[in-house]
Amino acid sequence: MKQLLFILFFVQFFFYPNSLDLINSKKNVFESGLVLVQLKNGLHFLEEEQEAQKELVIAIHGGGTLGYEWVYPLNQLNSERTRVAFFRWNPISATCANEELRYLKSFIGDISSQYEKITILGHSLGGILLARLIEDLETNAPVEAHIIASPLKGIEPTNSLCDYQPPMKVSNNVVLYEWRTQKKLDGIFMALPYDPQIVEIENSTVTRLPEKYKENKLGHNWSISWVVDKISN
Repeated sequence: MKQLLFILFFVQFFFYPNSLDLINSKKNVFESGLVLVQLKNGLHFLEEEQEAQKELVIAIHGGGTLGYEWVYPLNQLNSERTRVAFFRWNPISATCANEELRYLKSFIGDISSQYEKITILGHSLGGILLARLIEDLETNAPVEAHIIASPLKGIEPTNSLCDYQPPMKVSNNVVLYEWRTQKKLDGIFMALPYDPQIVEIENSTVTRLPEKYKENKLGHNWSISWVVDKISN
């Protein structure tokens, strides 16, 4: 019964055909973001499957998301060659995201043979989930992981309650990029006595983001758009 409930909880793939069209039909980015926020927990493909799609892109949001910070990035990541998916979850839970982790490992392992490449972006607490995922991920396709503005060093009370340990390595088939905001400009991290983004992960490429993005202060949420512009060009 527990296994059945687990399957029912996560089988949300078939949200709506062309969900990106629905998101973009809203009159502003905040209404568009609510479309993402109102999704049930699970992985949602945002468009129908097409033969030309050779790459899969998965976006994992952070805690307290309002969705709007993902609207522009998801559109930028979408192309004829890519199929875009959004993972909706509860970053703060009594299960310490263990069920979500098992689900993503199983899903990616099963579907990886359909794609030439899998790109996964994890923002904020979503980056912690992504870091745990790629430590021992087994896939048939190469994985490119982007951890963005994420407190990988851990935060309380999650560290104590979940016995969290910062990641130290990634699977052999994973290429990892860490994108760190400037702590003094990040509204989530600026009050902390340390920079929670700084950890040592073997073979990770680390980039410190600049102070501005398109004349805006490059803080916690704008970081996703900056990174996506960088990797999609």
